[in-house]
Amino acid sequence: MAKKTAGKEKKSFLRRSLNAKTFLILLMLVLGMGSTILIAGFFLYASGVAVEFYVSTWNQANSEAAVVEQTEYKAKCNEILSIYDSLTDEERGDGISPEYQARFDVVLDTTFRGLQKSMRDLKNRNGPMNAFIVAMDREQRRMIYLVDSDPHEETFCWPGSWQDYSQKEVDTLIDGRELTSLEKRQGIKQKVQSVITDLPQFGVRCTGGATLYKTDRYTVMVCVDEKLDPAIERSKSFLTQYVILLFVVTLITAFIGMAVMRRKIVKPINRMTEAARDYGADRQKQDIGFRHFNDLGIKTGDEIENLAQTLKEMEDDLADYVENLTNITAEKERISTELDVAAKIQQNMLPNIFPPFPERGEFDIYATMEPAKAVGGDFYDFFIIDDDHVGIEIADVSDKGVPAALFMMASKILLANKAAEGLTPAQVLETVNERICGSNNSVGMFVTVWLGILEISTGKLTAANAGHEHPILIKADGSAELIRDKHGFVIGGMPGMKYTDYEIQLMRGDRIFVYTDGVTEATSSAGELFGIERTLAAAGELPADADPEQVLSGVHHAVEQFVGEAEQFDDLTMLCLVYRGEENHA
Repeated sequence: MAKKTAGKEKKSFLRRSLNAKTFLILLMLVLGMGSTILIAGFFLYASGVAVEFYVSTWNQANSEAAVVEQTEYKAKCNEILSIYDSLTDEERGDGISPEYQARFDVVLDTTFRGLQKSMRDLKNRNGPMNAFIVAMDREQRRMIYLVDSDPHEETFCWPGSWQDYSQKEVDTLIDGRELTSLEKRQGIKQKVQSVITDLPQFGVRCTGGATLYKTDRYTVMVCVDEKLDPAIERSKSFLTQYVILLFVVTLITAFIGMAVMRRKIVKPINRMTEAARDYGADRQKQDIGFRHFNDLGIKTGDEIENLAQTLKEMEDDLADYVENLTNITAEKERISTELDVAAKIQQNMLPNIFPPFPERGEFDIYATMEPAKAVGGDFYDFFIIDDDHVGIEIADVSDKGVPAALFMMASKILLANKAAEGLTPAQVLETVNERICGSNNSVGMFVTVWLGILEISTGKLTAANAGHEHPILIKADGSAELIRDKHGFVIGGMPGMKYTDYEIQLMRGDRIFVYTDGVTEATSSAGELFGIERTLAAAGELPADADPEQVLSGVHHAVEQFVGEAEQFDDLTMLCLVYRGEENHA
């Protein structure tokens, strides 16, 4: 009982866990899709902002380059570069020391201030942008400041000061950057000389440039930059709000999805589970009259409804099957009972008391029959015809089971009756064949027969063979030989058949051994037949004074050893007669 309770608790837990799994799956799906959309959207947003800054600063740089006085700025720029070139790398130092800056005080004249004012006016007209003139040194990857519009001393870039850049940044400012697909879709048709940098003293900014003129070493440019800090803050704010919104939408979607899944899947499954449990309980109680899946009323319009309908049909089919199985089982039991009765009748039809004629010391007989099915088609018989004659026979019907048993009984009676009339074995076989063929043998069955009549006083055995196995003569000294007698046609196969008598002279101690093909055709697990040679060898290996029962036991043991665990496919029937002669007559 405790085990069943634990099983129910486990099933209940599994039902609850299905709800949890549904919720988690929906949660992960929504989060996954939302995160994917977030990443893609943020990437597109950031790319769009970057393109906007690229184009804006580049356009402003080109506007400033168009209004700068060519003669004035070029002379002043060359003057600054001349001082810069005159210094060694050690004298340049880091480009921001007071000693280094003092070397450029001479350029801070009226012309410089005018150029600075011109770019400051541009800055004031265009808002937060800062404008300055620089010389780009591609070889040393440097931006050398020439004229800066910044009025604040702490951030003012002194003439001749410089800033290291990467090779890619320098090349982009001089030559322009390759257009992205997004920029092309926005209508930009030429390379934009803009870069985004993150420098410790300036922060994240976008710098756009326009070339003024070039020397052998330098590319002099007007540059405009704009800080990206406000855009970054807006992006962070956007990202935070999106994440919060995504979390709220995810929870709401997961709860709604879980409710729908519970109504559409979990509850119908639980109802089918309960119905299955009740069905199993009723089956244990042998109560098959109630239908558990008929009234579930599951109308989900999907595979769950199909499953419920399938279970209903399965229950109906199982009920019909159980009912049919009950009827079949009852019928099978009835047939089994009748087969048992038929087997007993068949056994009683065969002589089974040994020794059969204890008052006759001149001979002895022993026989056995093991059917492959409940009832078999083989049979044997022996009977006293008169004081000096005894008949023995062995036969094999062409089929097995009840039909063969019935055919066997009819054949046995006919053979014994005709032999009792004093006919020779051949005459008996001919008469019985005509009777069976003339009785409209519609089932097409036939029987192989070996029939012998022993003259007790002389030991002369007269026999005839209707398609049966050759008999074996075991002599008094223990040697065995196969009697290759002439085979006639089977009994019941065709009317008008003739059979031939032949004689075997038995001496004292000689034994005649006859058998059905269940012996020679016994098959091992390897598919090999026992065969006539092994049968003959088994008969010849017995003691010279072996009685009929010992002969049959020895051959049977040899067959069993050969067959092993293989199934018996045919009836196994044997008969042996030993002749002892007149002197032993009681």
